[in-house]
Amino acid sequence: MTRFSMALPQRQARIVYLALRYHLARPGSEVDPETLQEYARGLAEVRPRLEAQLKAEEATLELTPFQLIRLDTALLSIINELKTYPLLDTMAGGSQRPRSLAPGFDELLRRLFPQVAEDASAALDVAEEALMLHRALRAHVARARELLDQEREERERTARQSRRRWQFWRRS
Repeated sequence: MTRFSMALPQRQARIVYLALRYHLARPGSEVDPETLQEYARGLAEVRPRLEAQLKAEEATLELTPFQLIRLDTALLSIINELKTYPLLDTMAGGSQRPRSLAPGFDELLRRLFPQVAEDASAALDVAEEALMLHRALRAHVARARELLDQEREERERTARQSRRRWQFWRRS
């Protein structure tokens, strides 16, 4: 199976980790809508590998095409979350009210990016970096989609070939 290798500087690794945690905090994010089972090779298995490398200067990830597409979706999700963060922080004022619907997102964001704890508008800088990472991955994500489409077509072709054709001259 094709895998995509990513070498991420520490700051990008933190952004990816934030995206992974945000994605995994949402209920049903790792459930296949067709089978209602958890994905066998989703982003849940990537999290511990990246978490172990967060303090290093560079983190290396090996992702399947499916995981890369899911990661891209997770990046887009945190971009939206980070863009609204300063506004929600202003609305929350000095209260402990969460600025995100994803459990633990506030604490994780402030731990990974301490400048956000001092100034909530720094979340916009993190959002910009996440957007640049998303754009850098665009060609790889397109290739991953092609590979998944080819896999799906091959499965469908195999299923069609293995079906017995109706033979009207035989009795069952």
